[in-house]
Amino acid sequence: MGLRPLAGLRRAERGVHHVTGALVAKLGGNALALLPDALAAADGRPLVLVHGGGAQITALMERRGIPARFVDGRRFTDLPTLACVRVALADVSDELVGVLRGLGREAQPFRHGELVTCSRRADLGLVGDPVAVDTRPLLDTWELERVPLIAPIGCDGDSPRLLNVNADDVASAVAVAVRADELAFLSDVPGVLDDAGDVLAEISAAAPPAASGGMLPKLEACAAALAGGVRRVRIGAGTEVQL
Repeated sequence: MGLRPLAGLRRAERGVHHVTGALVAKLGGNALALLPDALAAADGRPLVLVHGGGAQITALMERRGIPARFVDGRRFTDLPTLACVRVALADVSDELVGVLRGLGREAQPFRHGELVTCSRRADLGLVGDPVAVDTRPLLDTWELERVPLIAPIGCDGDSPRLLNVNADDVASAVAVAVRADELAFLSDVPGVLDDAGDVLAEISAAAPPAASGGMLPKLEACAAALAGGVRRVRIGAGTEVQL
């Protein structure tokens, strides 16, 4: 069964201009260690970085005595969980800004829901699905020769509240909005693995391999990006995703 693109995501966003060769890279796992790979993959192209913080969020929730709950790889989010999400993501963002500076690049963090407008997923609490991306701040950041660094927080389109958003969904939505040529999901895993543990060189979004946990939203995000016009989507260094 095929994966459905993110419902309602619009191709034409506010103020968007075509950006030749842009790369959107989502950093998962050990994000700090992945930064050199992301910069090398960009190879001078306009770059957007989207980061998660799942391990840091869960660790903070444990310290505060808040149980973690997941539904099909997505974190159920109530108000105490959202508070942990915001604190943990801000810490990750600060660390990434410092590492990027050490690598000779200045970053512009976006972590207050100012870019991504969402529809709320009532079944997941304070969780949103991206429906629109404001691209003007991204273009302005590129003009300043800085790297946009996006935390997966969105604004509810029907109220002023903030929502937790899956980082894979944010990366896919941003890639479609800026009309990126490539979307790369970088992590500690080299790609999608088969039953023998070998990396699959290519998978189809129309007939994806069996997946569970966090791989489910990742494959859905891949399908949405391809359907939205992103030319190339890859998971890790080894797996290309095709429609």
